[in-house]
Amino acid sequence: MKPLKGFELLRPRTLVGALEIMATLEHTQPISGGTDLIPTFKDLGCKSKNLVDLSLIQELNGVMEENDKILIGPTTTHAQILTSKLIEERAPALHDAARWIGSVQIRNRGTVGGNICNASPAADMAPPLLVHAAEAQVSSLDDARWVPLHNVFAGPKMTILEHIELLTSLRFPIVKSAASSFQRIGRRKGFTLSVVNTAVYIEREKEKLKEIRIALGSVAPTPLRILKVEDEFRGKEMSEELVNTVAKTCMENVKPIDDVRGTAEYRRDMVAVLVKRAMREAWTRTGGAL
Repeated sequence: MKPLKGFELLRPRTLVGALEIMATLEHTQPISGGTDLIPTFKDLGCKSKNLVDLSLIQELNGVMEENDKILIGPTTTHAQILTSKLIEERAPALHDAARWIGSVQIRNRGTVGGNICNASPAADMAPPLLVHAAEAQVSSLDDARWVPLHNVFAGPKMTILEHIELLTSLRFPIVKSAASSFQRIGRRKGFTLSVVNTAVYIEREKEKLKEIRIALGSVAPTPLRILKVEDEFRGKEMSEELVNTVAKTCMENVKPIDDVRGTAEYRRDMVAVLVKRAMREAWTRTGGAL
């Protein structure tokens, strides 16, 4: 195996220690699982002189409930998401997404924060967190602020985080009458990026959509909420006809591109397919029937 060269690995044990490193050293790069970063280093070489390993910082890891919110530490692995009963019961779309990511080895190493900060348009963790109205805590040595997750993504492989800042937590509210679903299509069943992915969140009030949120990945430069569609159909009575109409409207509101994994036309068609599947499953999970 070819050794990786050209950087120093720093392993702080506290968040303050990590933020001090980010604030004082140049050319820093945070790392936890390394499942996205290390392959890039092997292909292109390391451009950062200092890698800041966050995996030893206990306060950045884990899933917990606090004040009717779920908090997720950025170094929480996909495997931890899969084994969390809290996530399975309260944010099933996130549980669904973790099941699809990579191999067992990747799920054991890869982290939620890494998947978000990598900012791939096809990131599987992004749509579930977006539909659950997640916020991201962005911290520096002198400040910490909560930012709606959809504002964190600035473009393909780009976020709003400054070089002195770290993603230090994710949170979203718990709503007892709600459920969600994540669906994806890839070029094969596993071990691949999504050609299209989607998540749907529904709050049910009798037979109506008290709330509906829809997020899509791999159809734009960033993962995105389809706010126009949500506003149009919020409060409507659930039916198979409504499912078809929502799916068609979502398809009409995206402008994907052709790339090596799929054509724009195929992606638009699959948006409709996945939105239908996710809507039906989320509604069923709330206890509703179609």
